Amino acid sequence: MNITSKGHAVRRTALALTMVGALAATSCSGGHRITGDSLQTMDPITLRYGDYTTVSSAGPFRSFAEQVERESGGKITFDEYWGGSLVKGAEMAQAVRGGIVDMGMFTPSYYPSEFPMTDWTTQMASVVEPEYPLGMLQAFAGGSEFALTDPLIEEQFSDQDIKLLFTWTPSTNYHLVCKEPVNSLADARGKRVRSGGAFNYGEIEALGMVPVTLPTGEIYEGLQRGVIDCSLANGKIMIALGLWEVAKHYADIPFSSYTQYVIMNEDVWNRLPEDARQVIDEARLTWFDGYLREEGIVLHQRLLAEGADKGVSFYDADPEIKDTLEAHQEQSLRTLPDRAPEDLEDPEGTVERYRLIMADWKARLEHMGYNDPSLSEIPDDPENVEIDLAPYQQTVRSELFPRTTP
Repeated sequence: MNITSKGHAVRRTALALTMVGALAATSCSGGHRITGDSLQTMDPITLRYGDYTTVSSAGPFRSFAEQVERESGGKITFDEYWGGSLVKGAEMAQAVRGGIVDMGMFTPSYYPSEFPMTDWTTQMASVVEPEYPLGMLQAFAGGSEFALTDPLIEEQFSDQDIKLLFTWTPSTNYHLVCKEPVNSLADARGKRVRSGGAFNYGEIEALGMVPVTLPTGEIYEGLQRGVIDCSLANGKIMIALGLWEVAKHYADIPFSSYTQYVIMNEDVWNRLPEDARQVIDEARLTWFDGYLREEGIVLHQRLLAEGADKGVSFYDADPEIKDTLEAHQEQSLRTLPDRAPEDLEDPEGTVERYRLIMADWKARLEHMGYNDPSLSEIPDDPENVEIDLAPYQQTVRSELFPRTTP
């Protein structure tokens, strides 16, 4: 498996142009010459994976890639490109569709007009329970079930020659990290807040704060130089960007989080032999589980454990702030059908289906005991997952993924 985590812009552009030339010169999928009707007769193929996040997030993908390589008898291998070294986040859909990469990480907020369904459904995220770990498990499973069984989402990707493999949700909620404490609506008023995307603007404004659009790579300096007073944050953002060095006040105000989509070039997928597709399909759960453990649970635990050591003060959400935000979120959900994509015939029914899926997963998780308050306690080793995920994994493996085979 070849790895690229950084690269000069010139080299990235040259590589992309070389690939474009290769794609133009062949009618094969993504520039690949895919042969044979089974893994046994197929020539070896190396698929390209692009991700705009840092290489520190590579563990789940690498577990997936190793399983695919092993189960395919070495016929399918991967090159990986991290940190936007080949494809930036806002270029991912075009890059996957055009074959610059075969697989990548898709973020809906980059494509509100081109992918209206995923952008619109992002605004339902406040339905997820804020309690940890129940809400995180609910968002992972419920988000994937909704996206993978919604015909308009499937059609939206398929129309762009993209195959959706699964979704994952980095955190139960965004929270608020600031340079100064925000413990009341009076404290919040006028604060400039870096948003997670347009789906958070209304939530920020409802608390009297001012949403600011700022690239992820500029959040640290923005806080340091006073361009912004606060940022929406979670464990991944705090740790990967080192925000706890410049912002020491973290309040668990339950802002809506977001869902990431793992996508693949549809032509490459369709041209692979059936047993090769089955290998990738079965390895999805390894990738999904890795994200839950490493990017969800472990980063949450590290935030609380290491953040305290770095002098971060953690606050419960002020009741007035929480009530104001939740009232806005509920009102936004009630009016969401009015902002639905034009070709969605039953927006009210779609919102209700999302609510029902999330309610179903909440009930399942409560039955499994994941609402036990003791599960929110941080282990002595924050990089160790002590929560027993076996019942959850078994349910996802037996009831979710078989129904959502790509």
